[in-house]
Amino acid sequence: MTASSYTTLSELGAGSRQSIGENPDRTGDIVANAQRGWPRHLWWIALVLGVGGSVFVWLGTPHVREIESAWHLGAKVATFAAVCCAIAFFPRTSGRLYWLLYVPFIFFTAYVFPRIGYFYFLDGEHAEVGGFYTHQFLLSYPAIVLTAAAAYRLGGGSPGRCLKIAFSGMLIIFSGLLDVMWWVVNPVEIPAVIEAPHISIITGGPISFGAGILFTLAHAPILVGLNLLPLDRWLGRLFGAGNAAPVR
Repeated sequence: MTASSYTTLSELGAGSRQSIGENPDRTGDIVANAQRGWPRHLWWIALVLGVGGSVFVWLGTPHVREIESAWHLGAKVATFAAVCCAIAFFPRTSGRLYWLLYVPFIFFTAYVFPRIGYFYFLDGEHAEVGGFYTHQFLLSYPAIVLTAAAAYRLGGGSPGRCLKIAFSGMLIIFSGLLDVMWWVVNPVEIPAVIEAPHISIITGGPISFGAGILFTLAHAPILVGLNLLPLDRWLGRLFGAGNAAPVR
């Protein structure tokens, strides 16, 4: 094969890569390529709001299973959303800051799991059931979701898809899937009624087990719709990112 043939093949290969999104003129992070200045500050502004909201929620709201006020739930959701934005708009680092993912490992190992272990082994009278619920579902699960989103973003993922990962994770737990499956996977009798605070605040009270299944299934099209949204395209236009396109 002649040198000119190799050149032609190389050019064809380069053309194919460009056609599937590897064109260096079109690849890049929409935050880094933003023509406006403010998008580059979003991550730390959201982080400050998220940290402040976390402190407020932890110290200013009761650690109980019940939702005593709608604004308690609103404060928790807003805090989670702020942390999600801090992760999604974090500057792309090409994986050089992978060590940041060690932080949640330390958080789980040094605090969350020891506390959950205490509630399981030493709180036999269930005197601190609210504390167990708080650490299990308001700390542990959201932290797992945020860790997955952070891993995606630090690995080069786009902001829009990072937000989809985080919001999908929380939508799944709020869908009632956990409340239905708890009775299915455990050796207990299926109840006639499901009483879950995050469901009751929407339905106005407890619902039947069958209605709980329908409530969960009703979230499926919402989940699909969320993941079909062109968030990166919208964010790119908002940030003035030009032709930047998400790599992953």
